[in-house]
Amino acid sequence: MLDYYKAVLGNVTFDTMLFRKELRKAMRNLMADDRIRLRDWLKKCGYV
Repeated sequence: MLDYYKAVLGNVTFDTMLFRKELRKAMRNLMADDRIRLRDWLKKCGYV
C-alpha cells in the first residue's frame, strides 16, 4: 500500500487540495511504520 500511495501522491502534486485529501487518506489507511516511511519520502522529495 505504501508504494500505491507514493504513486498517487506523486501524480496529484499539481492540485494542493487533492494532494492534501490523498495524504489524509494515506495516513488513515497505512500502518504506523509505513506512515513514517511515507513522511520521510515526502520530505526527501520536497513535497512538504
